[in-house]
Amino acid sequence: MNPHFASLVLGLAAQAESALAGQLPPGAEQLGDQADARQIAQTLIDTLVMLEAKTAGGLEADEKQLLTQALTALRFRFVKGAGH
Repeated sequence: MNPHFASLVLGLAAQAESALAGQLPPGAEQLGDQADARQIAQTLIDTLVMLEAKTAGGLEADEKQLLTQALTALRFRFVKGAGH
């Protein structure tokens, strides 16, 4: 597994998890009223989805698994949070 790819996926996933927990990432306060944690989480998840689409067919099996597992967990958490 490429460590840079893993770092990118894990970093984006961690930021999305934090946003889903209501914690804004550093610098988000500069967005002012647009600093909505749920919207930031959605944007980060969308970024991972785009990464998945752009790398389709070009990832090693473990890289694909990492990305798929991260997205599955984040999507579940996002949907689960919508009910509250």
